[in-house]
Amino acid sequence: MLIFNLKKEWFEKIKSGEKTHEYRVKNNYWTKRIFFSKASKDFKVCFCLGYPKKGDESRRLYGRILGIFCKKSGIKTDLKTTKPVIVIHFELTKEKK
Repeated sequence: MLIFNLKKEWFEKIKSGEKTHEYRVKNNYWTKRIFFSKASKDFKVCFCLGYPKKGDESRRLYGRILGIFCKKSGIKTDLKTTKPVIVIHFELTKEKK
């Protein structure tokens, strides 16, 4: 399961359904994490509001990954960067695992 720790603004947008794509700069760290998860057929994701305490489910949202692709530039994304980005398309689910 991929885990993303988010600021309140992004967590609330995901919770409301406004945000359905997560963006990460394409670097070795994220490439390994995301594509290892994809190769293992584990298409589950957890979005955490900050770094919640163990058992605090009110600060966690669960989902499944629908698709992953790369963009040459993240200028038109939440990241506003000219660097390449990995785009994770997801949907929220009610299940924890």
